[in-house]
Amino acid sequence: MEIRQPASNNVGLSTSTGKKAGATHDVAPEKGSSQPQAEGSSTVTVTDSALKLLQVEKTLAEMPGFDAEKVASIKQALSDGSYTINTDSIAKKLISFEQGMA
Repeated sequence: MEIRQPASNNVGLSTSTGKKAGATHDVAPEKGSSQPQAEGSSTVTVTDSALKLLQVEKTLAEMPGFDAEKVASIKQALSDGSYTINTDSIAKKLISFEQGMA
């Protein structure tokens, strides 16, 4: 399979294939291939935007789902009554967020 960068700045992936519709192909974020194009093989064009999305997806997959120790400590603080909520800080951050949306 050959992977090449298009001349245009279109977003997404475009594929052309000699195989039946519905066939799937693994796409790696490499640009180009040194292997010769085989008969009936596929050509996949990956844009810069698609490469960035692949990198973001990889980064997110490597991140842990949550910090179990932090969850346990907050749970303990809630159950023993020592957890305090800073309502002023929350209000300021909500206002700042809303102003940033405008």
